[in-house]
Amino acid sequence: MPIKTLQRRLTQVGVIRLGEQRVSQRGKNYPAKLETLRFTSPSQTLIEAVASLYGGTVKPWQHNTGPQFEVVTQAKNIPVLVPPQQIDPNYELWGNGFRSRMCDGETERIRQQVCLCAAARAAGRELKPAEACKPTTRMSLMLADVPSLGTWKLESHGWNAAAELPMLAESIAAAAQPIPARLELQLREKKLFHPNRPQNEQIESRTFMVPVLHFEFVTPAQAFGGQIAHAARQAMVAQHLAAIGAAPETPQDPEKLTEAEVVRLAGMVKTIPQLQDLWKDAARDGVLTGAAKKALSERAGELGDAKPQPAPEASAAGPKVTATDSSGEPVDVEIEPDKDALWVQIQAAAGKRKWNSAALEERIYSRFKKVSDEINGFDMETFLAEVEKGQIQ
Repeated sequence: MPIKTLQRRLTQVGVIRLGEQRVSQRGKNYPAKLETLRFTSPSQTLIEAVASLYGGTVKPWQHNTGPQFEVVTQAKNIPVLVPPQQIDPNYELWGNGFRSRMCDGETERIRQQVCLCAAARAAGRELKPAEACKPTTRMSLMLADVPSLGTWKLESHGWNAAAELPMLAESIAAAAQPIPARLELQLREKKLFHPNRPQNEQIESRTFMVPVLHFEFVTPAQAFGGQIAHAARQAMVAQHLAAIGAAPETPQDPEKLTEAEVVRLAGMVKTIPQLQDLWKDAARDGVLTGAAKKALSERAGELGDAKPQPAPEASAAGPKVTATDSSGEPVDVEIEPDKDALWVQIQAAAGKRKWNSAALEERIYSRFKKVSDEINGFDMETFLAEVEKGQIQ
């Protein structure tokens, strides 16, 4: 049994960084901003995968915790997935590799006392840069095209990120699955006015890089109306279909049943439904020969039932019943098939064909231009029939 109070999370495999440490001519380290995304990780394999996608040279990199690898890519924006999480900016002060203060602007949470920065300013004392807390925003992202199920931490110490990234925090935290997005590194400019300087030096321009998340598949109505999970699911299906359309065609699985295998498997099945499935598979693969039928029929007799027959093909329409209209004349009406029962059968058919959930959703969307939550019982019945006939591969 799992620990009920344990909060589950994905493993962090790396960090997305917006700058790097450089050495001045005097030999001192200083932080420098980058115009493209930088990635670091203890895994050389992951960094090499990032470099193969987004360019850059893989280099060893020394972190406080030990040796790692890094790559400064040529990419300013990349596709990502945003897993469900809490996004809460804080004021933080770090020194010697550990966090000494964390504050919300009113209360310093580590010591549970009044904000030290605010108290110092109220007393008229100007804080040095090394003494003042910085706005800090962290979030976890998954790189959509890099083969790993782990997350990459994105951390920013800018005011823009602290104000913009948490805008959809509640919707992201409530989402049932990761949300497709695009991470972009944007160049921003800020003008500062210094009235005490000479007139030609009073205006100072500063540039800085800001991480921006674009949720291009989600409308504002969906995001703030509690429908972000549904929109995310549609977006993932659309991305899968786009990837399939762009990928080169691959040959179908050449493995098919043979007559000998049908005869052998007939003696191994335990139930009539299993026997019926084997009958249909043999027919699909063109090996329902006289010998195969004989073996299947004999096994049916051993199981104490009648000879197995292929399951009747599902009709695109549901069962018809007779009713009357407002004039009293009899009319034929269709009763929608049981969606729950059909969905179980569809999942069973998908499992038999080794389709995972994403592959099944792709086929449903390709057939009806809808996700599975939106199709009705008639659609499900049609889909199941076409799968069984081999019309949907």
